[in-house]
This record gives sequence, C-alpha cells and structure tokens, in this order.
Amino acid sequence: MLDIIIIGLGAHGSSALYHLSKTSNKICGIDRFTPPHNKGSSHGQTRIIRQAYHESPMYVPLVKEAYNLWHELEKSSGEKLLLQTGGIILGDKNASVITGAKLSAKTHKVSYDYLNSEEIKKQFPAFNPAKETVAVVEKNAGILFPEKCIKANIDQAKNNGVALMFNEAVQSINQKNNVIEIVTDKDVYQTKKLIVTAGAWLNDLLPDLHLPLNIKRQVLFWFKNIDAQKQTSLLPNKLPVYIWEYNKGRVFYGFPDLGDGIKIAPHHEGQPIQPSLLSQEVSEDEINNIKMLADKYLNANLQFNYAEVCMYTNTPDKHFIIDFHSSNKNIIIASPCSGHGFKFSSVIGKILCDMATGERVQFDLSPFSIKRFNGKKLMMKFN
Repeated sequence: MLDIIIIGLGAHGSSALYHLSKTSNKICGIDRFTPPHNKGSSHGQTRIIRQAYHESPMYVPLVKEAYNLWHELEKSSGEKLLLQTGGIILGDKNASVITGAKLSAKTHKVSYDYLNSEEIKKQFPAFNPAKETVAVVEKNAGILFPEKCIKANIDQAKNNGVALMFNEAVQSINQKNNVIEIVTDKDVYQTKKLIVTAGAWLNDLLPDLHLPLNIKRQVLFWFKNIDAQKQTSLLPNKLPVYIWEYNKGRVFYGFPDLGDGIKIAPHHEGQPIQPSLLSQEVSEDEINNIKMLADKYLNANLQFNYAEVCMYTNTPDKHFIIDFHSSNKNIIIASPCSGHGFKFSSVIGKILCDMATGERVQFDLSPFSIKRFNGKKLMMKFN
C-alpha cells in the first residue's frame, strides 16, 4: 500500500513528486512515457516566466512564489533552470495583453516600463512595431528550460527514494472504500491518495467528471538569422522574451537566439487533436504562415531551422484546474494548464504536496475549482 501515487510526471506532476519526496510518505510516480519527452505539453526547450500577468492579477502571487521555488530547485539540483532576460508585451494601447499586464502590475506593485513605438525600436532593435504599438516591459521576466526542470524534479525525487514507473499506461482508476486502485498495462497498485496531473489524458482517466476540456495542437518554430549584421539584436542580452497581440485576440510569442535560432509560436491557434495522434510533422503552409508573421514584426533575415509540436489542454475560461475530485477527496487534480501553466509548476507542485499531506495551502484555489463547470452541458457547449 502506497501513501500517494502521482499519474503524469510532466510539469506539475514532476514538481509534486519532488516536493512529496521530501516528506516521510511512500510515494510512486507513473508516466505512460519516459519524462521529459516530446509527446505532451512540457517540451520545446523554453518557456516564458513573467509577473505582469495579462491573463489575470490572481496569478501574480502564485508566480512570485514560483520564482522562489525555481531558485530552490536550482540550488538543490545544481542546474541552471531560469535565465533572466526581461520581458516585453506588445500591442496597441487597448490590446488585452497590454491592459491586462498593466492591471496585474499595478495591483501587485510589479515594476514596469511603458514604451511607445519609437522607444520600443530604440531599446529593442529586433522589433518592427507599427506607430500605434505600445509595450509593457518588466525586468524580472525570463526563460525556464522545461526539459531540464522536469529532469531536475525527477532526479531529486529519485535521490529521495520515490518509486518511478515509466512507459506504463494507466488503464483504470477504481475507488474501493478508502483505497484507490490503479490498474496499468503492467501492474496493479493501491494507494491512500492519488494526484492526477495527466494533462491531455485527464478525461480518459477520470471520465466521470465530464470536464469541458479542449485539446489543441501547437507548433513551435525555430528560425536562423542569416544576416550577420542583425545577429546581436537577437541575442538574450538584447532581445527579451516577448508576447505580441498583433491583431485583436491574435497573439504570437517568442524567445531570443539561444544557439538554434529564435523560437517563435502562435498562441491558442492550433487545431483540435487526440493526444494519442500527436505528430511532430509540420506542413510547409504552417512554416510559411509563421515566417510571414516574423518577417513583418521582426528585423531579421530568417531561414527556417526546425519545428516541434506540443499540445495545449484548455478549459473554457483558460484558467487552471486545481481541486479535489468532486466525489472523492483522496483524489487531487491539477490539469490542465490552458497553454500558460509551466511557469507555475514549481509552486503548484508544492500546493499539491500540501493538499495531499493535509497541510494548509497558502493560496486561494477557488478560481481553479471544478465546480465552476456545469458538467456535460458545458462540455457540449464548449465542443
């Protein structure tokens, strides 16, 4: 009999595994692949971390603590997991990313600069903003390295004695009195408590919840700059991480050149997909479309290098789920991320640890409650 099992060892699951490994509980982590891997939502070399959070001010206290816990993991693992580059959010003055970032910054006293188009060009020559473009700039934003973060979590947990079951697919979760039975394609496990952080596979594992999830394919692109005179403007000391709302509701984001070229990707524009059908193949049309966007808004002579494909698992309101199962308080759920969750995984892992061990959670989790969904009715409406 185990004390706690975690299903899914990506962003949140590996973090929960790490934090729980520091307790006296008997812990096991199960993943259908060998994490970190490229079959889910937590790969692609880089993720943005930022505090002027345009999605909602409610995330700012979480991300502030996430920074502390990322630094803790860096110290315990000896790995460099976070690179501070600064961050910039661009759009016209009424763009949701601009008004939202300013609101979060002002609400939580996050220092920022507000630039007009000419100031953007002067400070960041890699950008080619239109006259009406403005920007919110924060100095503490930066880059997380997701594969390294997940590996650090798992390695530290392994060093602390947790059991790891890789390449093992969960087939069913059965509730029997106070015992939860996990049936995989290789074995059967029993546990007192269960944490499910399975992302795109969440509804397959817990179909009784009827969660209104939408899974979308997301392509990440790398382009080499072939104009040597413009190369320095694309390096981390000149080009911060950025998010750009170039038309109302349409957003792309990007990273400086870390050696393979600049990374750029559209946000929330992928096609629906079944997780088992995720392919790393990318079409010429997809490459050409993102290159046209990059050529318009960036000052560089870009040549396609390569692409990777991941998934967003989205709720209707694009906010997270962090809650107990509605009919069994011994099952805890922390998925999906809705395309913006990796940066929080250090703190969400700690929250899951506290929920599972009965410790007081330091944050208000009511915005992430399952109760905000209306079961089957909402799922049908969303799909």
